[in-house]
Amino acid sequence: MPRAASKTAKKPEPALVDLAKAYVGLPTGSFNERRVHDFLRAFADARGLAYREDAVGNALIEYRRGRKTTPLVLGAHTDHPGFVVTKVSGRRLDLEFRGGIPGEYGKGERVRIYAADPRDDRGEATAEITSTVLSDAPTRWAKRLVGAKATLAPGSTAEVGDLALWDVEPARVRGEILHARSCDDLGGGLAILWALDRLVQERPDAHVLGLFTRAEEVGLVGAAAVTTTKLLPEGSLVVAVECSSMAGGRAEQGGGPIVRVGDAGHIFSPRITMWMTQVARELQQADPAFKFQRKLMDGGTTEATAYDLLGYESGAACLALGNYHNMGPNSRVAAETIHLGDVEGLARLFVAMGQNTRRVDEVYATAQKRWRGIARDAAKRLRAGR
Repeated sequence: MPRAASKTAKKPEPALVDLAKAYVGLPTGSFNERRVHDFLRAFADARGLAYREDAVGNALIEYRRGRKTTPLVLGAHTDHPGFVVTKVSGRRLDLEFRGGIPGEYGKGERVRIYAADPRDDRGEATAEITSTVLSDAPTRWAKRLVGAKATLAPGSTAEVGDLALWDVEPARVRGEILHARSCDDLGGGLAILWALDRLVQERPDAHVLGLFTRAEEVGLVGAAAVTTTKLLPEGSLVVAVECSSMAGGRAEQGGGPIVRVGDAGHIFSPRITMWMTQVARELQQADPAFKFQRKLMDGGTTEATAYDLLGYESGAACLALGNYHNMGPNSRVAAETIHLGDVEGLARLFVAMGQNTRRVDEVYATAQKRWRGIARDAAKRLRAGR
């Protein structure tokens, strides 16, 4: 559950609240992220930022000002787990689930239908799941939701290819907490967009690119593909941005943005992680109210693993996520949650990182020099004590 917002806590900026509702509330799913990418294009155009896509539909928004420097790429994915309509027989629907969620979720839940083509406005439509289809697994605890059968509500319509998404609040802010269907990972994208907006307002010298990938929930597909499409500038520092489960005490919601050192299967670049941590510490020294966390966050696999293993030195950052993949209590679906103070802090960190990409080598070299000195002193002390 999200941590209750403090009565004395800073109220989120109204512009951030508006952006959160507009962006994080968009319907999306693996291989149908059109509404999100339409929003991204309009966001860039409104701020005079360059927008482009690669041949497979991954998108890039670029801020560039001042002398040439090492580019910082901040990457978030634009899909979220959900169903797609695969068959329509009168009011009966067959649904395919794209994403990862345990098999005990889904039955009896209601889904909201969104036309595959955003221009095809057929009005509101809902359906109720009557049965679920689970993956093959040796135990019921290992079974995953892979499909379902559903019945359309009277007056509702659907077509093959439509999105069928959990019928929870698309995006609502209560105090400092954003409750939304798709925080993972539109919440990560929100932090990138807020950072780009701050860069446009403040106009510092920096080269920062927001990377928005497709189909992460079905195997990091967009992240893997972008390493082959030449969308990213050579020599870029790549930081994957996620909303990651805080379950089990992994992190504290409202405790600040998270410098993520790894995931369930991989540890990211120590050089980039050390630099990110140093920039965060300097922000904290300048402003003690700035909070951050440094965590493993091993609840899943993030796109940094794909980038790092496919040739891009990578780090990661994330926001503490409640109700990961809409998994609420008692096997019922629920809105995901993130803390808007964490979003603001993460965007602030990104702006500072964008102005300090030249210092990655310096931070690492300083640490090496310090430890060489410690090693020399340690040898002297050990020899003296023999």
